[in-house]
Amino acid sequence: MPSYSQDFRDIVINKHEEGMTEFELSKFFNIDKRTVVSWIEFYKRTGDYSSKQGVGCGRVASFTDKTLIEQYLIDHPDASALDIKEALAPDIPRSTFYDCLNRLGFSFKKRLQNISKERT
Repeated sequence: MPSYSQDFRDIVINKHEEGMTEFELSKFFNIDKRTVVSWIEFYKRTGDYSSKQGVGCGRVASFTDKTLIEQYLIDHPDASALDIKEALAPDIPRSTFYDCLNRLGFSFKKRLQNISKERT
């Protein structure tokens, strides 16, 4: 369910400051009394009553050192993704490391550069 607009919250808080009770506000604006009470209590504690939707910690990448992977691949050109994971980040779960490789732009498939050169 979407949050109430900031304008609506402003109106409710202003009416409360003018003297309306929580019960009167809930009946007048046709919203639950607990919502009005929570806005007012939060306003009294912090001075703010804005919506906090979308605020979170977000996703943090577990492994972001692209140059370290590139250097490992230069030193070990035949290394698989599992070899890279075991060498560089043994404490990270395999699926998480594979996701990090994907986000950094690495693919799981080997290129057939050497095989095509040998056949000609």
